[in-house]
Amino acid sequence: MEYGERYWEWIRSVDARLSVLRSRGSTCRVPSKLLAVKPEAYTPQIVAIGPFHRNKPELQAMEELKWRYMLGFIDRVVKSNKELIDITKLDGVSGENYHQISALNKCSKVVAELEKEARAWFAEDINLDKPQLVEVLLLDGCFILELCFRCIRILVKQGMSDSDTTSSVISPVFLEDNFLLGPLDDDNFAMVNILRNDLMLIENQIPYVILQQLFDIIPSSDKPSSEMSSKKLQDYIFLLFSSVSMFNYEIIKFNVKNMDGEYYHLLDMLYQVSGYPKKLPTSYSNRVWGFTRCAKELFTSGFQIVCGNRRSIADIKFKEGEISIPQVTLDKSCDIVLRNLIALEHTGTGRHTITSYVKLMSTLIRSKEDAYLLEWIGIIKKSNEIEDVSEFFKSLCRGVDYVEFYFADVCQKVEDYQVPMWSWRRAKGYSIIKYVEWKESIEYLNRDYFHDRWSFIAFLAASLVILLTFLQTFYTIRAYYPPYH
Repeated sequence: MEYGERYWEWIRSVDARLSVLRSRGSTCRVPSKLLAVKPEAYTPQIVAIGPFHRNKPELQAMEELKWRYMLGFIDRVVKSNKELIDITKLDGVSGENYHQISALNKCSKVVAELEKEARAWFAEDINLDKPQLVEVLLLDGCFILELCFRCIRILVKQGMSDSDTTSSVISPVFLEDNFLLGPLDDDNFAMVNILRNDLMLIENQIPYVILQQLFDIIPSSDKPSSEMSSKKLQDYIFLLFSSVSMFNYEIIKFNVKNMDGEYYHLLDMLYQVSGYPKKLPTSYSNRVWGFTRCAKELFTSGFQIVCGNRRSIADIKFKEGEISIPQVTLDKSCDIVLRNLIALEHTGTGRHTITSYVKLMSTLIRSKEDAYLLEWIGIIKKSNEIEDVSEFFKSLCRGVDYVEFYFADVCQKVEDYQVPMWSWRRAKGYSIIKYVEWKESIEYLNRDYFHDRWSFIAFLAASLVILLTFLQTFYTIRAYYPPYH
């Protein structure tokens, strides 16, 4: 072979490798700097989705349940595809399970046609041959879809409407009839939350197109539905996550109307509904990386911080001395979601809006006083899982690379705005600070000293002892020094 032929053969081989890389990167590994800070936030706890974590021994307990859910999905395909009854029998296939095998064949063909696209979709080489990878994607896709269908079925069974949809209602929907985790108790509620958390991890995803193709096999008329679902795949999935604190159903319902249904995976879908702004700034400024003053200092300077109407987590605005910040509920699931959304942004998907949000909040909340102030306003709601709100945001910032800051214009406007010395807002801000400090002190006493009636009785008894001791001392001294006549 001449040198020229060898050279062009080498060029073609390099181009083939580059072609794979061009289509790769939708599901990536978590950057090592982020993983080192809190590895458990990126690692599935009970269920593996996709090829990255499938061989971990601690996740094998859920594999049988996934196969059961796949069986349930195949049975739906059989019931909803009447043409399976009349098709020519497959070679070597007969008997009472013929229709189920036909349905399985139909589903597997859909996934097999997407195998090359899916293999390139992952951010690294997958050490599985075609049948193995198709089995992983088919099993996990059927599991997620059947989970969504059973969620809807329970809601319909309980007769719930759109107005009934609250996080407390949706939390136990998977537990009836032993669909998921056995009898209804507190431990199973916790397991359901862990399952949802696992489905939001960046390394625990499969291509959305596979879910969509499997979803489309079942006709719309045969899909379970309620007033809350328009029989689109995204509506079923959003309902599945609507009880997660960051994804309030009313917010999802508002944002989903403007979505085009094109997503890389489930986490990308949640990213678009939670924080991805519809209108991006024309330019980013790196001059300002957060507020130069914390919440307490801003109030004493005459600024007002209010709880705004949330359309996305990035919907932070400033106008004429008033900073509007959406409400956010902080709990364990919020920590996991934010970390994985930040990791998603670090892989090159989307803009750094969530990263910017975390950075902004870390500069606004620098102490427990700042956190309590925002809690009192209603911007921050936290569960008992979060002890220190300021540390919560500081921890999220560790290991993060800041490339662009979405809120630079807002912060610069706050920095440039001057509240007049004679403004009533300065007096109002000072009054709010003092009132919040007083209320915090009262709550501290109630929490640490008067948390039950016996603590209160002990306080009264101690106070009475001190009073009696003081009176005894007073009269003892008075007996030695009688009053002057």
